[in-house]
Amino acid sequence: MGFEDDWHALIEDVGEGLTVGVAVGGPGGDIATGGGDLVFPACSISKHVAAFGALRLVADGTIELDSDVNAYLSAWRLPGTGTVTVRQVLAHTAGLTENWFPGYAAGAPVPSLPQVLTGEPPANSPAARRELPPGTTFRYSGSHYAVLQQLLTDVTGSTFEELMADLVLTPVGMTDSSFDQRFPYENQARAARGHAGGKPVPGGWHTQPELAAAGLWSTPADLVRLELEIGRAAAGTSRLLPADLAAEMLTPQVPGGFGLGTQLDPGRYGHTGQNTGYSCFSFAWPGSGTAVAVMMDAEDRRDTLFALVELAQRHFGTSGAVGS
Repeated sequence: MGFEDDWHALIEDVGEGLTVGVAVGGPGGDIATGGGDLVFPACSISKHVAAFGALRLVADGTIELDSDVNAYLSAWRLPGTGTVTVRQVLAHTAGLTENWFPGYAAGAPVPSLPQVLTGEPPANSPAARRELPPGTTFRYSGSHYAVLQQLLTDVTGSTFEELMADLVLTPVGMTDSSFDQRFPYENQARAARGHAGGKPVPGGWHTQPELAAAGLWSTPADLVRLELEIGRAAAGTSRLLPADLAAEMLTPQVPGGFGLGTQLDPGRYGHTGQNTGYSCFSFAWPGSGTAVAVMMDAEDRRDTLFALVELAQRHFGTSGAVGS
């Protein structure tokens, strides 16, 4: 059987109560979709998208990968001594506070980004601060991308939502995607309702002011469009990102670590994600020229998510150097 038949069979075996969206993109750029026509939170795949946008600003000289983030930050500055670079923030090697952003339930107060960065109420996560020597260790944490979000808005003077639309979503053709937290409310008929612990998330979903880390709403097809664009960039055929910066995205920045905003595994690149009520992945296998994205409306079905990753690996994976 093909991937489409196999993923349907896998989901049917899991049982009722799980909504899954799937997209598969081939080397010719054609994208096939399965599941409902829904939009989901892209969870931590938001970091992957934000990194692509940041690298476009590197390409045009607005920021430099190896410059101190405090040279660009103005509304807030990263406390502590020593240099933390843009590269280290993108690669989770700056040694910042380890945290996950659970978001804010419907009706709850939502902090500003400066409140998130300083850990001030109503923020529900610790302040972003240096805890490990920068550049030495991979430590995955949303703090890095909260800093990136503030940096990009300070440098450009644009809102993060508008900036990412201009740099990534519109030029890549991600027409069903937005970092604007009003997006699911404006598209309620298509917005997937999250589930945690087998129960619906009150209000449907949480608000994520930490946009770069976890705030994107998207579809599997749109995520596949980004992966295929990264593949074109790595091959030197993208009009959006030069090959040298695409290569940085796909190169571990420390042994065993990520690339720039990109999870690297043998033969594939992309990102996984989990928000309150949701989980997802988006991977590309450059050896076969194929990308697959899966989004689901449950956070506690990780076994199903990883079974789908392995299913896609069996169908589309080839031996390759990515992440090896």
